[in-house]
Amino acid sequence: MSGIFLNFNGTSILQLMSFFILMYFLVKLLYKPFLSMLEKRRNEIKSEYDKASKERAEAEKMKEMAKADLDEIRKNILNYEEESKKRVAEYELNEKRRIDEEIKVMMENAKSQIEEEKAKAQKVLETQVVTISIALASKIIQQEIDEKSKREFLMKQLSKMGGINEIK
Repeated sequence: MSGIFLNFNGTSILQLMSFFILMYFLVKLLYKPFLSMLEKRRNEIKSEYDKASKERAEAEKMKEMAKADLDEIRKNILNYEEESKKRVAEYELNEKRRIDEEIKVMMENAKSQIEEEKAKAQKVLETQVVTISIALASKIIQQEIDEKSKREFLMKQLSKMGGINEIK
């Protein structure tokens, strides 16, 4: 076998040295800045992720606070509603009592007025009975009728007065 793929001579060593020099400059000029840029980008992404996590936690906390506030507002609304229902019921009860009291006073006034009118009517009737009795007595005295006609006349007059007494 006469062909060996590797041939070491003076140019090979020079090529090998230039390769290492090229690698040194590539590492110094390109690889390290590229790695530092990747590290910087990784740190930025990590800080943004941490920031987003904090903001999400804050949003959750605010959401819970808003939910608690909303629950408290609902509870307050229910309390106000119950309190207003109680006030309305109390107002209705007070108004009903007041109206019942007014009706009672009006009924008592009406009863007293009726009693007064009844007493006045009774006095008028008594006055009329006395007047009729006096008129009857004067007629009896003035007329000279016999005993039987006097009795009939008296009975007729008394029966008229009896109807008046029934009205009492």
